[in-house]
Amino acid sequence: MKKTIFALALVLLFSVCSIKGNATDIDETEGQPVDVEAPNLCNGSSAAILIETSTNQVLYQKEKDRRLPPASMTKIMTLLLIYDALQANQITKSTMLTIGEEPTKVEGSKAFLSIGDEINVDELLKCICIASANDAAIAMAMHLAGSEEAFVEKMNAKVLELGLKNTHFSDCTGLTSRNHYTSAYDLAVISNHLVTTYPDVLNYTNLQEDYIRKDSAKPFWLVNTNKMIGRVKYLDGLKTGYTSFSKYCITLHMKQDNMGLISVVFGYDKPTTRNAESLELLRWGYANYKLEKVVEKGKVVASLDHILYKSRVNVVVEEDVFYLSKRGDKLEFDVKYDYKIEDNTCKGKVFVYLKDTLVREGTLVSQDEIKKKNFFELLQSVWTRVLV
Repeated sequence: MKKTIFALALVLLFSVCSIKGNATDIDETEGQPVDVEAPNLCNGSSAAILIETSTNQVLYQKEKDRRLPPASMTKIMTLLLIYDALQANQITKSTMLTIGEEPTKVEGSKAFLSIGDEINVDELLKCICIASANDAAIAMAMHLAGSEEAFVEKMNAKVLELGLKNTHFSDCTGLTSRNHYTSAYDLAVISNHLVTTYPDVLNYTNLQEDYIRKDSAKPFWLVNTNKMIGRVKYLDGLKTGYTSFSKYCITLHMKQDNMGLISVVFGYDKPTTRNAESLELLRWGYANYKLEKVVEKGKVVASLDHILYKSRVNVVVEEDVFYLSKRGDKLEFDVKYDYKIEDNTCKGKVFVYLKDTLVREGTLVSQDEIKKKNFFELLQSVWTRVLV
């Protein structure tokens, strides 16, 4: 009788307990950024920036917060909202649009869409990403929001959502100069959000050329406005820009050796100089910095055989944890883990320290679904342990 009472007591105790592991007192001080040197780069630009995509760290900057007209680099935000709509199932890539009058009136680069043309989202993405087509951008904006003006409101709402302080849009193409601006830093943040949240966009921006309506009576050849695509290894985007008031500008994305870099430059007098100096900036980044994998995705940090659960619970690292450092630096990291299993869910953190400073964080999860024993299974397990 006493054993039965004891067993029941243990059942009640274990059924309300949560499991904690390797708890540590965490210093929540932000990790110090990589020291940014000031090499003699981007001399022809009015503003420039270079960031690493997984850490969002700035490697190089020149007038990074200066408000400037972005020209067609505006379409990076337009693309972000299109992909948001795809993610929300508001549209699919096969969704057909009928072109109205307004897109056909736009000036500048375009895919020469005609009133009444029927074209799907996939081909409109090609038009925007490859040929920087203003008519395609306006057609998508009108389809998603009813008008370009309403779409621009969504663009500026996204600016607030991303916490940007030096950006305001007045159109979806970049043709406007009045109250239409961004900064090198803000545009790098928008670009990074786009490529990391929706990497599929790079399948369009890295195309040197393609067709829309290829098998129809009205095929149209698209040629990438970024002449470095297809000629520079690892370069896969992102967007060129030019107007008389913005001059030549470009946003580039490159990924090499697991390290992604985004460069943004503004205000060049010549496209050749813009291309050469923006590429030089990327190459400088790879020559001087490295992305070191500190903790690998899937690493088992705890393996728990607990009476509450039907099977062993493995606590693992959800994603690779990287640290950005200068090439040649030899760093020693201290890694700590803190997790809790409660309500059949594992929640935890990876904390990476460098010289007692918290520099990176990651997430811990359970490797498999956690299934709790029912009352009778738990009673049997407790009774078995009591008898042993």
